Amino acid sequence: MKKKLILIVLLTTIMSFCGCEHDIIETNTQESEQLIQQKSSIIHKSKLQNKEFTSESLMYNVIGNDPIRKMQVYTPPGYDHKRAEGYPVVYLLHGEPFSEKAFIDRRAWDEFAASQNILSPERDDPPEGFRLWADNLIETGKMEPMIIVMPNAISYPYGFSMYSNSILNGNFEDYIVNDLVNFMDKRYNTIASNNGRAVIGYSQGGYAAFKFGLKHPDIFGAVASHSGLLLVDAVLSMGEVIIAENPNGFIGPDPDKFLTSAGYAFSAAWSPNLNNPPFYVDLPFEYPSPIPIPEVSERWYQNDVFTLLDTHFNEFKSLKGIYFDVGIYDELGMNLAYPYLIQKMDAYSIDYTYETFEGGHFNKTFSRLAVSLQFCSDALSK
Repeated sequence: MKKKLILIVLLTTIMSFCGCEHDIIETNTQESEQLIQQKSSIIHKSKLQNKEFTSESLMYNVIGNDPIRKMQVYTPPGYDHKRAEGYPVVYLLHGEPFSEKAFIDRRAWDEFAASQNILSPERDDPPEGFRLWADNLIETGKMEPMIIVMPNAISYPYGFSMYSNSILNGNFEDYIVNDLVNFMDKRYNTIASNNGRAVIGYSQGGYAAFKFGLKHPDIFGAVASHSGLLLVDAVLSMGEVIIAENPNGFIGPDPDKFLTSAGYAFSAAWSPNLNNPPFYVDLPFEYPSPIPIPEVSERWYQNDVFTLLDTHFNEFKSLKGIYFDVGIYDELGMNLAYPYLIQKMDAYSIDYTYETFEGGHFNKTFSRLAVSLQFCSDALSK
């Protein structure tokens, strides 16, 4: 009897102990699930990261531009580097300021705006910042989850590289089209074909977007240009204004002379001359004449979107989407040049979407970018 009593007590103790341990396990499971959920929310949060890589196309350039290039890379909420289907990529090319931070740091814009007196200093930056702004475009169904890469394409000392290959500056076109695209495809889960790539740009970046669409439809499937220089004659026709900026002749770029400095920069990109010190460029004007120099103008036309259309219209027509817009109050008069481009695109039966808006060169940056991102997202989804 005594043995039976001891056995009953022992069994009761064991069962009680097991019950307590079960409660502990249950509590730990709940905590683990909470930790998993927290970790999941962190993993699936969108990211905006600063990256850099070395561009082979910019190595050994004469002017000394750094081949190590920085970029900002946005990855969308839920980004999964192991997902079977890759993500489309938008290559977002800056104009001014000349920085990978052009779209993400208002301070970079304010610093540039204060350095010149032609462009409006206002810009419609989203108060929540670029990352959350892009998140909202996805959450509201305006664009598919996409990777957005914003590379630095500054060329010293002129600023503008025009995203062009130059024996003086280095090969900025190849840097974007070859080096950067390859870098993104190797390190991110991308759709590694033109069906999954779009290029959008502002100002000089808008020019580059159209030029890349004309020359590299095998790389990019959709293009969008905001306030881009799409007609070189718009600059070549400003000879009298540029001459007036330089009453003492052409003595070099000057931060207080926006058009003159741009002229030196465009010449470094399109008409470099290593035998013409100290600036190693051939300007399109010879002081005091405002008439463009034919030999130099011809070199500029080789990089002109309007001119390239004549030989690359079939390539342009093959794109999945073409978008461009311009403000009716553009401080640089870009809106005055676009009717000529539209007439030629219509003559070649090129399908495009063109819009004007009440604004200037940059002051509606983000409201217009929201439109082009939605356009390119829809185009790539076709």
